Amino acid sequence: MKAWFSHMTFRSKILSVLLIITIFLGSFSIVVIHSLDEMNRISDDLRNQSLPEHFWLSHWEQELTAKEYIIATALNTEFCCGFLDTYERHQIESQEKVSDAHGEIPDSLHSLKREIDILDFTITNNVRGLIDYNDYSAAANVIEGDYLPQLEALQSTIHTKRDDVMVSLEGHTNRVSSIIDEALWLLLLIMTLAILGGIIASYRISAGLTKPVDEIEGKLDQIANGDYGLILENRAQIELQSLTTSINKMSLRLKESFNTIVNDKVYHEQILNSLPLGIVTYEKKTEELSLNATAEKFLGDDSEKILKAINQGTFMDNKAFWHMLSSTEIYQNIKIPFYTNKEGYYFLVSQSELKDFQADVIGKVFYFLDITETEELEKKIQQTEKLALVGELSAGAAHEIRNPLAVIDGFLSLMNKSLSPKEREQFHIPLLIKELERINVIIEEMLMLTKPSAPKMEITFLEDIINDILPLITHSLGHEEITFDLSIKRIPLYMDAEQIKQVFHNLIRNSIEAMEGKGEISIYSDADGGTYHIYIEDNGPGIPEKLQKKIFSPFLTSKESGTGLGLTIAQRIMDTHDGKLTLVSSSENGTCFQISLPIPYHHKKIM
Repeated sequence: MKAWFSHMTFRSKILSVLLIITIFLGSFSIVVIHSLDEMNRISDDLRNQSLPEHFWLSHWEQELTAKEYIIATALNTEFCCGFLDTYERHQIESQEKVSDAHGEIPDSLHSLKREIDILDFTITNNVRGLIDYNDYSAAANVIEGDYLPQLEALQSTIHTKRDDVMVSLEGHTNRVSSIIDEALWLLLLIMTLAILGGIIASYRISAGLTKPVDEIEGKLDQIANGDYGLILENRAQIELQSLTTSINKMSLRLKESFNTIVNDKVYHEQILNSLPLGIVTYEKKTEELSLNATAEKFLGDDSEKILKAINQGTFMDNKAFWHMLSSTEIYQNIKIPFYTNKEGYYFLVSQSELKDFQADVIGKVFYFLDITETEELEKKIQQTEKLALVGELSAGAAHEIRNPLAVIDGFLSLMNKSLSPKEREQFHIPLLIKELERINVIIEEMLMLTKPSAPKMEITFLEDIINDILPLITHSLGHEEITFDLSIKRIPLYMDAEQIKQVFHNLIRNSIEAMEGKGEISIYSDADGGTYHIYIEDNGPGIPEKLQKKIFSPFLTSKESGTGLGLTIAQRIMDTHDGKLTLVSSSENGTCFQISLPIPYHHKKIM
């Protein structure tokens, strides 16, 4: 029954409840009809029996009293003044009057009427006969001996009968009141039950609507707050089934749309984060600053801190970059430097307007491209062009100088052999020969710078190369106190051993000269992915800061006897080996150079 009722529509439930209440209230009409029937029966009883009995009994009681009075008067006056006529006339008139007013005598009083008639017969027959014979004493004896006792007995019977009728009338009256009270109480009970039933049914029906609606409202709030895809339970109520189905479809569609939007957003963010372009977006209305992955790499991921620093101008470093970022001007492809704690960069910065779909300006887009490698490549090209120019000049000069040098060298060798030791000292022949040899070294370096020979690449261990050149360098030191500390990983590399020897010879010679013949040189290595790194570190006084950025330029030297070509030649050799020579650090505590060479592919797998 409950399951059947729960699957009904709200309209059917309301109509059913109204029908039940109507039937329930209609049942009271049966009670009312029964009560009315009973009251009609009582009314008929009163009208047809009790009231006529009461009226006749009351009449007979009065009549007997009147007859008693007539008889008593007759006895006192010795039957004068025609009392019999008065008696008979009173009897006839009173009976006709009551009959006209109250109808015939009820059946229940016929016996009593016969007794009254017998009493009247005593007067009209017996007493009349005696009076007609003038036997008044006999008439008086009949009255006193027969009539009056019968009258008294009859009065008592009538009185008792009338009391019984009064009791019956009171009983009928009380029964009518009781029927009315019972009907009213029953009506009150039925109305109370109907009201309570209506209230309970209304509450249950309304609860069947409001409770699911409240639950649906709560679920809708969860969906509105982002819990897309939330599924509502199916309801037994027919009207709510379609609503629940529609909400579930809406929730699933919202989840699909949200996932599509999120996937599109993630995809677009991945595109932006995959670009080698730093993008900074600023929206004026919300004052929101957003950065892609490249921008966060250089600027950090705390956008609020960056925005606060831009607004307050608290950045101490890279002022040119931050000035461009905080500017409201629109510009394109401006090259500015950018420095971090470890290294420096060159950025190509631009700024454009940020517009919405209505083409209204809502902010700006600042973007920058790391062109450090391009800048270094340009510098290398410029350096190469410079070296080429220097090389052409050096080649021409070297060839022109070599011819007279050969003549001078021949005459100096002849003089060195033919002159006595005193004359050689007098004319500084050894010094001239030494300086001539120095000139020859410079010319050789100039020719090497001009046309470096193609490297003869072969698998070689760097440890073997260093072990070959260190004894030669140590032997040439003389009285100089130089110690070497080696820690080199034995990894095979493709390289030209002779040219790499030249690189290490130039770097070690520079360190020895910088330490003025006393100190320690550390040579160690490590491997990073597919690159092999060798470090040459000394504890000398370091390279002056003003020369550090130009140390690979030709003819740049801080030594009186240097040519300024050693590092230039070393860098040129590293370029031909697809390697790199860089200055890692230089301070008053020493200088460290890094040589980077690629590791062959099949040896990368082993590592």
